[in-house]
Amino acid sequence: MKKRIILWVAGILVVAIIAAGVAAKMRGEKTAASAAGGTMAINVQTAPATLGDISSVNSLTGNVSANQTATVGTEVSGRVRSVSADVGQAVSTGTVLAQLDPINIQNQLAEVQAQEAGARAALVKARADYQRNSQLYISGAVAKATLDQYRLVQEQAQSQLDYYQAQIASLRQQIREMTITSPVDGVVATKTVEIGQEVSTQSVLFTVVQIDPVRVTVDVPDQLIAEIRPGVAARVKVPELGNGVFQGTVLHVSPVLDTVSHGYPVEIQVNNPGSSMLPGMTATVVFTGLQRNPGIIIPVQAVLETAQGSEVFTVSGGVAHLHVIQLGAVSSNLAVVESGLKKGDRVVINGEDLLSDGSRVNVVPSAAQAGVQGMINRIKQGAGR
Repeated sequence: MKKRIILWVAGILVVAIIAAGVAAKMRGEKTAASAAGGTMAINVQTAPATLGDISSVNSLTGNVSANQTATVGTEVSGRVRSVSADVGQAVSTGTVLAQLDPINIQNQLAEVQAQEAGARAALVKARADYQRNSQLYISGAVAKATLDQYRLVQEQAQSQLDYYQAQIASLRQQIREMTITSPVDGVVATKTVEIGQEVSTQSVLFTVVQIDPVRVTVDVPDQLIAEIRPGVAARVKVPELGNGVFQGTVLHVSPVLDTVSHGYPVEIQVNNPGSSMLPGMTATVVFTGLQRNPGIIIPVQAVLETAQGSEVFTVSGGVAHLHVIQLGAVSSNLAVVESGLKKGDRVVINGEDLLSDGSRVNVVPSAAQAGVQGMINRIKQGAGR
């Protein structure tokens, strides 16, 4: 029994040595010999390079954001009399969110209205005086200078009435603005106001976000961006919401490459019935209806990224062959190969980390039999016998 345990531990050490060889290989320090040593064939799993529609390999990950965000403040200062909305509440354009106390402005309005009534009466009298003196001037009973004085009084009375009427209109507008309403259809995202609070024109009282529809932003690689334009349809999934599919349409395509993501930002407007998609969620986007464009497609797990670039191993006649390839679009499970492979090549999808160009290989049907995992399983099986 002790002998078996020692053998099992020794096997694990071998695996550790192999793993170290894998790390060296990923740094580009490949050797002609297999990491498993000698001429022993390495178990690998393979898959075919196929000819397919590369436009279907466009599954991209993006972020959900509100279609519109409205910051709600106030045009007038005052004390909050009532608050009618809370965070998470659905609102429509014109829905009352809060009401400021209008009592002070109402008192000002009553005072100005009284002054306006006096100015209106003064204008009526000034017009009558001017009309009477106009007749007297025509008959020669009064001088031109006297008539001009009555005209001036009438003009001053009219000016005074206009002033009070403008004041009344302004005060009435301020009273209307004391009713705080939502400028858009959406959901209240933030509320920073309470009853009795004094607010000013610099205060932010609410934030309302429109989340039906929402917007999803993805970074599209340059190999695919030529096909993306406003109006292109998209299918959107959100992992947090299960398998539901949302329909969207491209709104904007940025002409400037993002230097961090190395993609072109594309905004998609997505229908969100029930408002289940929320800003900040992660979404998977597939553009639909693009022009079919045949090309070589392989499983993305076959690709090794090294100092020399993107590489894959193929298997022919029991021997592994290294290929430097040029990648196109890449999704979570598939990759487009623009050069370096041909249709029908068998690419290694498990066990490639143990290979060098020219390594002898044995093709096995499952991932559990291939590569490091396969060696561990074989060691465990040997220790158990």
